[in-house]
Amino acid sequence: MKLFFGCLFGGLVVLYFIDAALRVDNLNFEMFTHNLVRFFVGFLFLGIWVWYEHKLKFKISLYFILAFLVSDDIYDYIRDINNLSFEMMIHDFFVVIWGALVGLFFVKYFHQKNRLDKD
Repeated sequence: MKLFFGCLFGGLVVLYFIDAALRVDNLNFEMFTHNLVRFFVGFLFLGIWVWYEHKLKFKISLYFILAFLVSDDIYDYIRDINNLSFEMMIHDFFVVIWGALVGLFFVKYFHQKNRLDKD
């Protein structure tokens, strides 16, 4: 669990510095929902289903994540929120990878804990 919380809080610190460097206002509702969606997409699809459970192939999951994130950007464009830039792509890439690492450490901890409880 130390690895999970270390990755979670370390990612928050790095996210703060990325937001400061790219001048992204992370404390509004719009960016909070963007980060939450991207974090949990990485958490579920890459972290759990691809890297730990091996239920999806990596290439298929990347296509699914790309389609999901592009549809989210199209939805934002329809709502007249234009935040599609290279800086935001770097930001979103970090949030997805951070979510994947946290998801991997989370599921590893609980599978290890369940294995120890059975013994």
